Amino acid sequence: MWLGSRALSARPTVILRKGSVEGQQIFGSAPRTEERFGDVAGLKILGVNIVTLAPGEHSAQKHWHSGSDEFIMVLEGMATVIEDDAATQIGPGDMALWPAASEIGHQIVNRSQAPLRYLCAGTNPDAETVRYPDQGETLHWIRPDWHVQGDDGTVRRRGTE
Repeated sequence: MWLGSRALSARPTVILRKGSVEGQQIFGSAPRTEERFGDVAGLKILGVNIVTLAPGEHSAQKHWHSGSDEFIMVLEGMATVIEDDAATQIGPGDMALWPAASEIGHQIVNRSQAPLRYLCAGTNPDAETVRYPDQGETLHWIRPDWHVQGDDGTVRRRGTE
């Protein structure tokens, strides 16, 4: 089939049913459980996860991305979206979206007494810079290698994914 000047071809579709992707405990910049649908489906450009935060947990340290758009939509529970010094509560069906390079430090916090589940999606560029303003750190990532640099210029951590 043709659409304009682009040919459409039959491509494999991945169907993932509820409960088909096991949650993984993640201990990055904050502990959380993620169901990593994008990884299971073999997506290269888009990360798609369902994140579960227990009461009192947060998604990550406050941060912003230079090259990645981000999106969350609350599925269950109440989320507190922290942006710079402001806090906004959102519930099921509500969304928060951050364009790449917006320089708005953000994080999701579960201030409720019940678990919080939300859909999280974002682009996964091969080269990325993530700023953590409260920690005075910047993550520099050129896949598969990364390093975290302090504001004083010293490399604090490095690794390979």
